[in-house]
Amino acid sequence: MRNNEIFLMSQPRPVRSVHTAEGWTPETVSAQVFDAFKASMYDLDVTADVFTWDPV
Repeated sequence: MRNNEIFLMSQPRPVRSVHTAEGWTPETVSAQVFDAFKASMYDLDVTADVFTWDPV
């Protein structure tokens, strides 16, 4: 919702996964997951980049 506008956003869905038989620790997540997921991530946008018009 933005002022008098209501938007329907798409539902997030799994895009990629990684697995380890040993389980995850904060260290192994940091060392492995971020690099594995990087190509599937979207850049963060600010509202002005997404909505090219002023709120109505």
